[in-house]
Amino acid sequence: MNQKEEEELKCRDFVVEMNRLASHERYRYIGHVSELEGKEFPGCLIMDRRTSKELHIECARYSADWMTVERANMQLLERRFAYDLRNIGYENYLIFLQTRNWHSHPLQKLNRSGVEELARSIKQFLVDHNPKTAGQSSAQFNLDDFPRYAPLARVFQFLSLTKLENPQMESRLDDGSSIVQVGVIGYEAGEMARRLEQTITSKLGVRGHVADILLIYSEGPLFLYDVAEAITRLKEIAEAHHAQQSFGEIWFLTHYETADQKLYRVV
Repeated sequence: MNQKEEEELKCRDFVVEMNRLASHERYRYIGHVSELEGKEFPGCLIMDRRTSKELHIECARYSADWMTVERANMQLLERRFAYDLRNIGYENYLIFLQTRNWHSHPLQKLNRSGVEELARSIKQFLVDHNPKTAGQSSAQFNLDDFPRYAPLARVFQFLSLTKLENPQMESRLDDGSSIVQVGVIGYEAGEMARRLEQTITSKLGVRGHVADILLIYSEGPLFLYDVAEAITRLKEIAEAHHAQQSFGEIWFLTHYETADQKLYRVV
């Protein structure tokens, strides 16, 4: 899919979500500007049926770069580990594994045999330390202190255990599986802020034109972030750069629904 096709798809999604918010078919997609004669600016056009006005939409793609792939790897590992760690005494705990050295993207380097070795190492570590954690509400292990479990320590810096207050209410793969989370702490927020700022500022003052709407759309699993935090950050960036001098409105279209909602108004 090229950029024009991607923008057209997102603008059509935007129209669907706008009509959903309006509770009727108020907006209609017209087309990509490059296909319409007499239009010199990029982007798409939609029609506001209530005012009979054409609205020019500029599109800006927001992607978290390496984290899109990294998060997909995290999910695969979470499902695998949750299955492997069934019925070993941790069904009432949240198991969190923090990756080390995010610069090197350790999860992307794992092949099938590496995942198998890692799964065995994690299971052995938890089995060996079950007597030490029994009855505790939480525990954290710095894996640098456990060189015996080399496959585990190469990929992860910390392993944390948190006892669940209502384990029966938690979503699981099956009744016997553990709940496992894999993540990177302390980097997502900074990455998000930089990328969001680059996205919005890249469209300010382009060829001197003003668009009715700036549509920022995400690719990849944005649920890695808190959507409310992303909207707050976008508002701050828009105000700092006087974005409303170039755009009448700014909207944020997420890749996945959050609380049955994909579209959020920024300004």
